[in-house]
Amino acid sequence: MKPNKGYTLRFTISLLVIASVLLTATISTYLSISFNKRSLTANYLDYNFQYAKKLALETNTLITSMQQKLDAVAKLANHHTFTQEEMDLLLTANKHFFNSIFIADSNRVIQNISPSSAGLKPGIQLNTETAKMAVKLKKGFISKPYKATSGRLILLISSPIFSRDGAYGGFVGGTIYLEEENVLSQMLSEHFYGNGSFVYVTDQNGNIIFHPNKTRINTSALSNNTVKKVLSGKNGSQQVRNSKGKDFFMGYAYEPNTGWGIVSQTPVTVLERPLNHMILQTIIKSLPLFILILLVSWLIANRISKPLHLLAKGSEDAIAHKKQVPSQPKISSGIYEVKQLYKHINKHIELLNNENQIDGLTGLANRKTFQQVIEEWFENKIPFSLILLDVDHFKGINDKFGHLAGDEVLKCLASSLRSYSREGNLNFRYGGEEFGILVKAADADTAFNIAERIRIAVETARTPTGRNITISLGISQFNNDTSDIDEIIKKADYALYQSKSNGRNITTMYKDINHFKIGS
Repeated sequence: MKPNKGYTLRFTISLLVIASVLLTATISTYLSISFNKRSLTANYLDYNFQYAKKLALETNTLITSMQQKLDAVAKLANHHTFTQEEMDLLLTANKHFFNSIFIADSNRVIQNISPSSAGLKPGIQLNTETAKMAVKLKKGFISKPYKATSGRLILLISSPIFSRDGAYGGFVGGTIYLEEENVLSQMLSEHFYGNGSFVYVTDQNGNIIFHPNKTRINTSALSNNTVKKVLSGKNGSQQVRNSKGKDFFMGYAYEPNTGWGIVSQTPVTVLERPLNHMILQTIIKSLPLFILILLVSWLIANRISKPLHLLAKGSEDAIAHKKQVPSQPKISSGIYEVKQLYKHINKHIELLNNENQIDGLTGLANRKTFQQVIEEWFENKIPFSLILLDVDHFKGINDKFGHLAGDEVLKCLASSLRSYSREGNLNFRYGGEEFGILVKAADADTAFNIAERIRIAVETARTPTGRNITISLGISQFNNDTSDIDEIIKKADYALYQSKSNGRNITTMYKDINHFKIGS
């Protein structure tokens, strides 16, 4: 029984490419649909919001104009008695605003009214709460929807009448029949489209005063969170589900003059048709290209995998027949990576070794390289001195100028180390702001002089922060009585600690436990 050798690279790459193309096409389609859905959603929300704001502004302008018309009639009524003909002419001139206009005295008794067929006539006292409120307030106001004596659902706009001496004489009222064609319905019904979009308006108490569905007028809409928001004075848009379980894109705006809330909404179902159409068109238009991509991808995958398959097969045959595999087998491939695979493998390994040995920030040797070199010198009895140095008050640099500036300071210090150390020495970053130099074949005085030159150079050099820095240094020396590497490092570190303790910006040479050589 032959062992299972697994899938060939040709088959695996081909399968991977086909799966990748299929997955990419699926994800691209999904993302495209999601993006278009988000875009359409944002557009509908913004459109409804902008439209609600526009209607709120137009409503404000409309109400202001209606109030001004009534104010003008009220001023005239304080010294003029209107005839029926004049009242009819007045209503005709303002029929695009009001369904009826009347004048009542301070006892709420109607003095004049037009049209005369409104169900009321002069001499009748108005006993509605709205009429009583108009007399009580003695100022212009807009009522809540109420049932009039005529049985109509009415919205009243009033303006007080004052005599020239300031005595209150009643009010002029203009009514809007909410259940019939009126100025609000004419302005707001323009938004009623075949796709289910429409506008509705609530008064300050959440009662609907305009709705395309007349049966909804004078019903409460406070169960709708959007209505609660707009009546609290907020403007905005959101996607909501109404009391009937239908989702809508809603824009809402508050009209401060009346306290009304204006809501413009579009059913979410309007997205289904364009999205379904887009999906169908995407599939139809991309199918030929999709098939072509699959074919080309399979051919390319086959071309890539074939030379690698030949390499693997050649190696297998060579091992089976004890033959040597050529280091650079000749293969027929136009793919650069395949042709250069073995030629550059060693260079890549060398590059990886370098990256493993070099500190990424400063370009100096890293701690691992330092450990390897010092162990090698120690084992081979090569004389050397170890200089450890640390940036004074480096935390303050980071705190004041930021870590990026601190990194630049470390790079500048690394450059100084390269400039003043000798050939054959190893400059390395020990960790954080601590650096070191392995001075090869140098006695203590030579290492001390090198350390001092570096210290002085750093002290006088301008750093990227625009300020000078100082360093503290500690030196130890390898000699035959040194027991291990850790002892050398500890001595240098202890000497560095002494430099810090003695005021910083100092070079300290460790000679024995009670003897230091200090330079500053």
